[in-house]
Amino acid sequence: MALSRVVLTNFRNIQHADVVLDGVVHLFCGANGSGKTSLLEAVHTLASGRSFRSRQSQSLIRYGAESLAVFGRLRSGVALGVEKLRDGKGRIRINQLPASSSSELAACLPLQVINSDSFSALDGGPGVRRQLLDWTVFHVEHSFSGQWKVYQSALKQRNALLRRGKIDSDLLAPWEQQLLSAGEVVHQGRYEVFQRLKVLFKERLDELPRDVFGDLDVQYRSGWKRELSLAEALESSRTGDCEQGFTRIGPHRADLRFSINGQPAEAVLSRGQQKMAVCALRTAMAATVGGSEKPLFLVDDLPAELDDANQALFARWVRDTASQVLVTGIDPETTQRAWKTLDGAWGNPQMFHVEHGCIEDFDLSG
Repeated sequence: MALSRVVLTNFRNIQHADVVLDGVVHLFCGANGSGKTSLLEAVHTLASGRSFRSRQSQSLIRYGAESLAVFGRLRSGVALGVEKLRDGKGRIRINQLPASSSSELAACLPLQVINSDSFSALDGGPGVRRQLLDWTVFHVEHSFSGQWKVYQSALKQRNALLRRGKIDSDLLAPWEQQLLSAGEVVHQGRYEVFQRLKVLFKERLDELPRDVFGDLDVQYRSGWKRELSLAEALESSRTGDCEQGFTRIGPHRADLRFSINGQPAEAVLSRGQQKMAVCALRTAMAATVGGSEKPLFLVDDLPAELDDANQALFARWVRDTASQVLVTGIDPETTQRAWKTLDGAWGNPQMFHVEHGCIEDFDLSG
């Protein structure tokens, strides 16, 4: 999936911008605070209904304005639109028709973000890693989202009953049945997609120094003891769940664990090595999705995160797995260097200059 045009109105410091995206690599260069990252945020909002920096939509609206709007057109012809008001309300439209949820946007425009926060995949909590796996499953198994919503709804109802204290097991039974039926589908979808993801992740690690990354392993944890079925695990934990007042096992406790010789990967790898591991993971996720749903990548200030050799390797991974990439940087020459190592359209980036919220085409030869 690729964008051909994105239009912003009152998004952070950008009063208005109309950006036509002609190629596959698009570089946005300018000083800090010029509006580069705001453009990436706007595209993320277009694809998910929210920014990757803040869940508070009011902070995205330009000072003095009452609303923001982001419009985008895909190269397939599909039109997306998101409007957010200062009172917290908003609208989502696909081909000018109201959409019921942001997941409809995500289905139209899958994307991956590489920025300073992306590296929490290793040192962040289980929820961060679970979301990464679920992003991949969502774009591979289209029934996953509905079953995950059913599971979460049943989980909420079961937890509400558990918080009351001692209750009859008959009251739990209907919600537990939903937990089991939806939970098994969720788990199976995650497990099958993870097996493919792990292979593609390992392929990328093989291109990195073996003495550092050769023993890096990733494992999927289902959220309950592996020797038990979900039904057995739920039954064995029921007494403790009643005492604690919440459901302690299940797909909502799933995780990905990264380790090196039994040690947490983040405790062994340097900061730079962690960054490359996450880049390998993110591009492996994109490769797992693949096909006609290749995602768009948003990359915020890549030169500040990786050295030249690793930038070039990452650029090649993106070329092989993405439909399009939007990259920010401060210096044009430095920002384009990694992409110039590629051939064809990927080695001929479209350049933009960003200053004080204004975005203009930029010609290096000039």
